Amino acid sequence: MLGSIVIAVLCFATISVQDNDEHLLVQNTRASENCYGEYGCFTSAAPFGGTLQRPFFMIPDRPGVIGTTFFLYTRETRKTRTEIGRYTTLGTWNATKPTKIFIHGFLDGSDRPWWVDMKNAILAAEDVNVIMTDWSKGNGFPYEKASTNTQVVGAEIALLVKYMIEEHGANAADFHIIGHSLGGQTAGYAGERIPGLGRITGLDPAGPYFEKTGPKVRLDRTDALFVDVIHTDGSHNLLLGLGSLERMGHVDFFPNGGIDQPSCPKTAGKIINLILQLGQMDIPGFIETSLCSHFSAVSFFTDTIRNQCPYVGYSCSSYADFNGGKCSLTCDGNEHQCNRMGYWTSPTDGKGDLYLKTQDANAFPYCIYHYQVTLQSGSDFFQTRGKVTVTLIGTLETVNVVFDDDETIFKRNSVETRFIPLTTDIGEVTAVDIQFQKTNNWIASIWHSASWKFTKATVMNADQQHSRIFCSNELVVESGSAVRFSSC
Repeated sequence: MLGSIVIAVLCFATISVQDNDEHLLVQNTRASENCYGEYGCFTSAAPFGGTLQRPFFMIPDRPGVIGTTFFLYTRETRKTRTEIGRYTTLGTWNATKPTKIFIHGFLDGSDRPWWVDMKNAILAAEDVNVIMTDWSKGNGFPYEKASTNTQVVGAEIALLVKYMIEEHGANAADFHIIGHSLGGQTAGYAGERIPGLGRITGLDPAGPYFEKTGPKVRLDRTDALFVDVIHTDGSHNLLLGLGSLERMGHVDFFPNGGIDQPSCPKTAGKIINLILQLGQMDIPGFIETSLCSHFSAVSFFTDTIRNQCPYVGYSCSSYADFNGGKCSLTCDGNEHQCNRMGYWTSPTDGKGDLYLKTQDANAFPYCIYHYQVTLQSGSDFFQTRGKVTVTLIGTLETVNVVFDDDETIFKRNSVETRFIPLTTDIGEVTAVDIQFQKTNNWIASIWHSASWKFTKATVMNADQQHSRIFCSNELVVESGSAVRFSSC
């Protein structure tokens, strides 16, 4: 039993190829096509099957087998699970209000606590229609079949939305589809069938069987007027990254780099947990551990609805450069762009790849406050090296942070900038203390001064886009001492 489960898990993996449009057909198999009436025809031929990314030829199940159902919630019926449909009733659905459509992913269901929490948060924030899509009869093992079934589920959603538009006067731009994992890819299939669809939010869209495929197979920016994506588990599929790092939207957010999330099992831990939990058929345990990073996208998105944290993403060439303080956190509209991640993401703000940090999954809310500190050195001494600690004195709290831990050679007239993430809101910074301790390396210390002069400190609250410059009346800081910098 365990062996078959492990094999099924390994079948998640796709073979990595260069990013091109070439497809290699699998030998000794044949493609086929089935048509399901109003749902259209579905093929197992390339690019949907028989490629390096999708080595098996599979046709999705019939709509009746998948059994997609829809459940409506509004502010008036937020605790009542009302099934709706094209041939039954739309209940209290109101065509004049925006509609949010949820789509769960592999092994998940619409009645799980995280979806209920998201529904409640949205209805508390806005007077909208919330529709939960349930396709839990078609999202189980084998994963290859579940990934194929997303095409039919997407068609079913599109038929419902078109019915609401054509028969009840709704506006396509007022629909917002929110999908996690396979649900994110399903949203793409729905969107390509709905002209003028307002928005799709992909919450760590599934990577296996979709990564390195063309836009026809996966979610992409043409599937809605605005597509935003949050990546949280984008390791290579062979390393059990269940999401994808591939760019799919007008704006793609990469919290904590978009791979392993804070406090979640790293790659090796995922593999061990996956084998043990699926061997015992412990699906809840599987979701909480092996899927920890994958489900972080859902947690982050739900938290953004409540508007407690800024969740600003910043444009940068890579997460390594962002984390290393090499990118400007200024949002000036062109070269450097920003946008808020999650529910309140703006279609008119920053686009492209945006990076940010969060706290771990156990530290609700997940706020990280993004600061940037720049120290300008004077010309009195040639160079020095050591530990530089900065104390930010705020109106709400005072924090000590290490600016440089004996890694950088400070030179005369140089400027050094660091990214400083804080887990608490310290309020407005009113003063700065800078402490210097010369390196203890006796060889290196020969070449470095035991005194140094910082002429200016600039502190930027990136989330608020507010900077303040601080200066000191004391010209020199001696090794082992600190100097107070005040606003200037």
